Amino acid sequence: MKLIKNFAITVVSLIGDLWLGLGIKPEVYDKRSRMKTNVGYILFVLLAALVAITPIVWLCSRIY
Repeated sequence: MKLIKNFAITVVSLIGDLWLGLGIKPEVYDKRSRMKTNVGYILFVLLAALVAITPIVWLCSRIY
């Protein structure tokens, strides 16, 4: 259960970084960065959230 909790905290932290990172001006970033990396990061966060939530829902459905 501690592993699931730590993983969920990591996912929430990534979502928070994504939320705060959307307000940063493009001048801060390197000229080589592209929109693809931003889309990839969003995809990674969503996939990590799915991986974090799925086992918890499955375990709760098995217990109750």
